[in-house]
This record gives sequence, structure tokens and C-alpha cells, in this order.
Amino acid sequence: MKKEIVRKYNLQINQIDVNNPLTIGNGDFAMTFDATTSQSLYNMYKDIPLTSMSNKNWFYKDNIGDVKLSYIDGKGYMLFNLDNSDSFSQRRQYPFKYNFMHLCLKDGKGSIIPSKISKISQNLDIYDGVLESSFMYDGKQIHTKALIYQDHDELCYKLEGDLALELEFLYPSYKKNGYIDGRIPNVELFNDEILIKYDDINSIKLKIKANKDYKLINNRLCFEKGTIELNLSLDVLFEGQNLSQFWDSDTELIIDNDELVRRMILSKYLSHVNAAGIYPPSEAGLTYNNWNSKFHLEMHLIHSLWMIESGHINDLLKSFDYYLDILPQAMLRARINGYTGARFPKMTSPDGLDSPSNIGPLLIWQAPHIVYFLQKIYEETKNIDLIKKYKDLIFNSIDFMISLFKMKDGKYQILDPILEACEAINVDRCINPTFELEYFRYVLSKEEELDIALLGSKRHNYKEITTNIIMPKEECGVYLKTYGMSYNDLYKDHPTEVFPYSFFVSDRLSKNIMKNTINRVIDKMDLSSYWGWDFPFLGLAFLNCGMIDESVKITMLDDYNNKYLYNGHNTTKRDDLKIYLPANGAFLLYYHRLALALEKDGLQ
Repeated sequence: MKKEIVRKYNLQINQIDVNNPLTIGNGDFAMTFDATTSQSLYNMYKDIPLTSMSNKNWFYKDNIGDVKLSYIDGKGYMLFNLDNSDSFSQRRQYPFKYNFMHLCLKDGKGSIIPSKISKISQNLDIYDGVLESSFMYDGKQIHTKALIYQDHDELCYKLEGDLALELEFLYPSYKKNGYIDGRIPNVELFNDEILIKYDDINSIKLKIKANKDYKLINNRLCFEKGTIELNLSLDVLFEGQNLSQFWDSDTELIIDNDELVRRMILSKYLSHVNAAGIYPPSEAGLTYNNWNSKFHLEMHLIHSLWMIESGHINDLLKSFDYYLDILPQAMLRARINGYTGARFPKMTSPDGLDSPSNIGPLLIWQAPHIVYFLQKIYEETKNIDLIKKYKDLIFNSIDFMISLFKMKDGKYQILDPILEACEAINVDRCINPTFELEYFRYVLSKEEELDIALLGSKRHNYKEITTNIIMPKEECGVYLKTYGMSYNDLYKDHPTEVFPYSFFVSDRLSKNIMKNTINRVIDKMDLSSYWGWDFPFLGLAFLNCGMIDESVKITMLDDYNNKYLYNGHNTTKRDDLKIYLPANGAFLLYYHRLALALEKDGLQ
């Protein structure tokens, strides 16, 4: 993407705006700053905390008690159980990533005072990933500048003016701001190396290079006033790449709609700095903790599918080794649940264990994700060498998907205890869910090509299976969410009955019936229960029905859960979801498909 297009949407801040802090990062290490391009005003930024977070540093706990499984129809799941609630809550909390540092400006008497700050001019250069501020403090000019390199985890920081700099190292917490106020870690300094010890099993090590002397006072690394040039690294290098390579490799089409383009540019920036690392991203990325900082594997596709279609396959592939790492646990989980293959968890962490929940362990719609990703990569590149490394993920995921189906009345059906993507539906009514039936069927129908490319032959009779999967339930000319529902049943949460016309299109569903279904959803939907990614997914459904104007209208609907802040983040009224990155990822997929549709129709 051209530099001038990207820079057109650079972010400018001219006051202390607590709703719009700005983040720099590389997908594995990120820092979020106030208007002074420091984290000095962290007490003011409540909705979106000012943090320093790394994907590579998680806080673990020894001796979590045994967790007993709960059983439904003889199948064991990591559901909440009052008999071992302490173990369950600890398993949900640990491990977690955390906010390890505040980078603060000092005026010689203590922290800088907001009332003494004036004439702020802050700029985020989205193309290079450089954030800088000029401002007056107590009548004197101050300039700050920050960059995080893209090829390794290192902050490059510069301060000019009559202020001092201090790095305050924090004690980890799974809560939103990522640290425990009033508790400090043990910090040791050895030449250019900082060791931060939290306990016997948790620590973090930083390398430092600076043009000025510094001293360690308890948990604070203090620099004197004056021009300071600082490099702080979680790796060993002290130079690296800026963000321009990301944009140079981007293949996105530019359409004639400034607001859609602006949202696309900012969403790509935020998705890259927060969600392009070695693990699937959490909902708030590397900006703050929600859901105890766990990541949700069912949302990986929503966060990241756009990367394949916009020239960023390598960014996505960074996270696939994680699935290889946890494959043995996923295979064990499938066996415990009574299936073959591998069943990946919903809410988890680097350890790959289930986070106990009465929802997560019963979800299945993440099962095809890794296969869909790899099928899509092969479709885009025809490079089987990119896929070979992950064949065990593909084969075990396919085996689990097939083992979920049971033959009844001459049709393959999903009858076992599950929850579908619309989590408001009770287990006993979640029979043959429309979205999962069609998503599983779509991926299975595509798998023969990949099998032959990898093995020279197919592993299953995919045609026999997909031909005999039961049709989704239809009533009164619309598709319903599950066989356990009737026409008059309405549920809050995701409009999953239209999702078979979203990121994929089921070739056996009627377009006219899907149009009726979409219109019914629009007429009856409870916007307060919708999530930020539901709107672009409804937009995709309209788009796949050939209704371009309607797709743009619903994607850009003026509703609070579809609101985007100046800094580009989707936001909600919930305290833990003041940013919600899956919405940005879903929007990017929608934008790309819209741009292709407009190009095809000659409308751009």
C-alpha cells in the first residue's frame, strides 16, 4: 500500500484525551501511551490502560489443585463444578500476561502534573510506527519519541527537554490494568541487564542501552534530566525494522469511501501491533487484559482471516506453531470427550489447557478454523510447502470433525452435547446448528484437494459424508439456528443463521431463503446483545446475496457496539471491552470482500 495513502490517516492528538491512548508494537510486544508519548498519566486512563505487555512473558502458578471433569452423556468436560471451585478459578486465572512497566516523565519533584502540560502536538506515523509528542511543561518545551522494532522486541525511546525519565517495574496481575498497585517486584541490575523477579518461578529480563547514567531505586530505574536516548529490549539486538515493510507488502484495494478506508487503515495498524504474534490474539490484544488475558481460539479466524487475503500470510503463520505445540493435549481432550482426532480449546493460554467455563468446553465452531486457514493459504498461493509442516493439525482436526457426526435416519447429524457460536442457546436445544453444519460441511468438501496435495490420495470419502449431512432446519421460509428451535424462538447474541453466507458461502443453501433470513434478523435483532464482529458479518451476508448498498449500511450501522474510537478501536459499554479487536479483524475481511465486489462490478 502506498505510503501517502497510509499517512493520510495518521493520528493527531492535541490534548490529553483519556479515551484515545495510542499504541505501538509488533504483535508480540506493545506499549500504550498517553498524549505525552509516555505512561506518566496512567492514573487518568481508566477505560484503556497504559501498559507495556509482551506475548512472551506469562505469569504462572505452581500447585493448582486437581480439577474434576463434569460429565454430560458420559463425556467429560472442563465445566464449572462447585466441588472444586478454587481449582477452577485458579485454572481460569493462570497463566496470564501482564503489564510489566510504566515509562514515566518526572519533573524533579515527582510525577509530571497534568495542569502544567500545554500545547500538545502528538502524532502517530502509522506507516513507520513512530509515535512522538511535542508539548510545553511548566513553560518549557519537551519532545518525546517512541518506536518498537518489528523484527524483535525492543523499544527505542528519546526524551528532549528539562524532564527526567523513570522506568517503574510492576508486579503482575490478571486484572484489566495488568499489575497490582502497592506491590513491587524484586529488581536487580547487572551492567546493561535488568532482572525483574516476581517469585521463584516467574521473572523477566531486559537489556538496556542509554546515553545517560541511571540508578536503581527499589523497583524504579531513574535517569536524570536532559536529553535521553534509550533502547530497552526483551531480546539482544539494538537496531531493527520499522513498520513500513508491513505496509509495503499489503495488497489491499482502495475504494471511494473515505470513512471505510480510514477504518480499514487503522484496523490494520491495530491488528498488526496487537494481534500478529506467536500466539492467537486475545480480544484486547497487547493493550490490556480481559478474560484474565486468555486468548480465544474460536475468535482466531475472526481476528486474522483478512491477513491471508491482504498479503500478510507470514504474519498469520507465526501463530501456527502454537497449535503444533498443544496438539497432544488437543488429541487427549478429544479422546476424553469420546471422539477421535484433536479438539482444540476455546479459551486458553500458552499451556493449551481449557479455561473452565460452562460455555467454552462445549463450543465446536473453532474445530475447522486451522484447516480453513490452511486451505485458504493453499488456495491463495498453491504452495504446498507452506502447508506440509501443519499436516498433522489438518488431519487430526478433520478426524475430530467427522467423529462429531452421528448417522441417524440416513443422515449425518450433530447430536452430542455442544454449544453453537450463539452461546445463548441451551445445550439441550443445540441440535444440528445451522452454522456449524454448513461450516463443517464446507471445510470437509474442500479437504480432498489438500489431502491429495499432501499425501497423493484422500483420507476419507468426503463426498459421501458431505452429501449426507443433514440440511439446516428451515421453517416459514427462513433458516433457523438449530433443530431445537422453532420459528417463533428468538435469541440474543450472534446471528449465526446467516453466517453460512459470511466468510464462506454454502453452495446448498438457497439465496432467496437466506435473503429472507437476513431480513428477519435485521427486523428482529437486539442490537444491545450484538458484538462488534456481528455487523461486518451481516454485511458479508448481504454482500454474498448481491446487496452491496445494504451490506455497507449494516456494517456501518450507528450503534454503540459498532462504534469506533478516534484511535481506530471498536468499543462497547462494557468495562472489560473498551476495545474489542475481533470487530476490527471482521471489518478488515468485510472491507476486502467489498472492494473485490466493487471492482468486479466496475464500481471503483
